[in-house]
Amino acid sequence: MSVTIELVGEIAVIELDDGGKNVINHELLELMEAAWDKAEAEAKAIVLKGRDGCFCAGFDLKVLNSGDAEAFNALGARGGRMARRIYDCSVPVVGVTEGHAMTIGLVWLAGCDLRIAEEGRFKFGMTEVALGVALPGWAVEPLRTRLQPGYLEPALLHSATYDPNGALAAGFIDRVAPTGEALDAAMSAAAELSKLAGPAYRRTKRALRQPVLAQLAEHFG
Repeated sequence: MSVTIELVGEIAVIELDDGGKNVINHELLELMEAAWDKAEAEAKAIVLKGRDGCFCAGFDLKVLNSGDAEAFNALGARGGRMARRIYDCSVPVVGVTEGHAMTIGLVWLAGCDLRIAEEGRFKFGMTEVALGVALPGWAVEPLRTRLQPGYLEPALLHSATYDPNGALAAGFIDRVAPTGEALDAAMSAAAELSKLAGPAYRRTKRALRQPVLAQLAEHFG
């Protein structure tokens, strides 16, 4: 399990890599929270990426299938608080996925200022309902602001999955890059956005996102 942070000039690159599907558990979240603290303190923009082949497969199914509702709710809430941090980040955030992106990974991407995916035979989907898990409001609201209206119910209620071009049409991502070029595109975009970083950027971003931030505050205080 690793979450690495590398400062490339004034851009912090945070990479999630558990050596497999990047399932989200408390260990990964602890590392990610620490990396995020450092990135916000030291960088003018953040690039958030997963490992090659998988940005995030979702929460750890061992917790979901354990039958321990309290443990699953605690893990979900921690992932939700991380989503809130991304959504309210004081510097620009570019999300880049070079593989599959599912469930909580897509909620985190919804909080990014710009989302870039690499073309390929990858899946994007909010499959909680198919797994018998009701989507909480804190997950729905950020997605509601990014998804195209005609895709809301198929994606969130019917657990539809999409390839990168379908995810672009739905609103899960903003760009599709050719194979091998997604990270370079993200770094270039982050460099441009970092020139806008500062009080005006932060205040305008918060004003745009205030309705969702207020709803997230109801969930997480």
